[in-house]
Amino acid sequence: MNMLSEKYKNNENFRLVLKLLFIWLISRLIMLLLMAVYNAYMGTDHSVAFLMNQWDAKRYQFMIDNGYTFPLDTDPQANWAFFPMYVIVCRFVKILTFGVVDTYWVGMVVSNVCIFAAAFTAVKYMSLVRGGKSEEYLLIPVLMFAGPYSFYFGSAYTEAMFVLFIALFFYCCARKRFILAGVMSACASATRIVGCILVFALLMELYLDMVQKEDRSGSRLFTFNRIKLFIIKMIKAPERIFAVMLSPLGAFSYMTFLRFFCGDVWAYKNVQIAWREDTYFPVIGVMWKACTGQIEPRYTYMGWFCVGVFIVYGYMLYRKYYSMAVFGIISLLVPLTSHVMSTCRFTAGSYVIYMGLYEILNRCNKKLRAVVLLLFALAEAVLLLLWYNSDCWLM
Repeated sequence: MNMLSEKYKNNENFRLVLKLLFIWLISRLIMLLLMAVYNAYMGTDHSVAFLMNQWDAKRYQFMIDNGYTFPLDTDPQANWAFFPMYVIVCRFVKILTFGVVDTYWVGMVVSNVCIFAAAFTAVKYMSLVRGGKSEEYLLIPVLMFAGPYSFYFGSAYTEAMFVLFIALFFYCCARKRFILAGVMSACASATRIVGCILVFALLMELYLDMVQKEDRSGSRLFTFNRIKLFIIKMIKAPERIFAVMLSPLGAFSYMTFLRFFCGDVWAYKNVQIAWREDTYFPVIGVMWKACTGQIEPRYTYMGWFCVGVFIVYGYMLYRKYYSMAVFGIISLLVPLTSHVMSTCRFTAGSYVIYMGLYEILNRCNKKLRAVVLLLFALAEAVLLLLWYNSDCWLM
């Protein structure tokens, strides 16, 4: 016991893990409590696995057990739309259990481990770039474990794994380990296609690294001469070019697989029409239709949600989170080329939104911050009950 006490006093990482574990346990106990409330109100007796795994989780469960469906299958919503990294990891974990553990539980365990590791990485990143002790940044894990839409990180969805790879990417960039950052980006792009966009964040990090080494305080960040110098230095640095080339490798590998599996490298994109039949002018038309209430009410809500998210990313630019803001903005623009559907989930799964929310809340006075966190907790409780009820607002 004395040894553990000494370790707690002297080992910052050990203290952080225990504090994160406490926050995570509280958030999961609340989820279980709300399950009991839901079952009692609805007169049902659904299991944890049933209630936590709605919509696409059922597709991931099928893929983990059976793989991708063949082109001759008749389901128009072919599971080629879903990238393979999460499925591969879950399949491997299930093999380790000799196939006796329920697939949903395997998916939930993988997701919870990923989001826990992501929260740890996020705190270490902030401690590295902002200074101070890790405990000063515990608000970020609170948001990741119990903020609005965080329930996706506890179900058999790819969001938690995607967040982990993004968090590791930015941590590697902060440590100037750019090739490893490229590897993390490749893993992210094998988890979701939007992971490819990390290549822009990597280029921004490489550019900022060059500017920092120049140490010319007071001059503008982006100038023609600096950009020209950056291009020249990149050409002369093959290891950095290699890091950039690694970034989309996961997506390219999956596209190669699709070429031989179903004869179409763009199958993951072309099959999206089975989910979204209506078409709008990209971004501007989508946002206009949504925000003016010309489509379903849930999409009006998502449209204004996106407006709020763009404001947060704008504030991140102001706070000099350049690479994170660039990634966040582009990753939200991608789905907005077709629809606002699922943009709330995509935003939560972008990771960088939590850094922006932290910066905003950290500058609020304590009373206002407490009110906002309480509202977030209430929102998450309502969203969880909707999730347990398979509400289409959370597709």
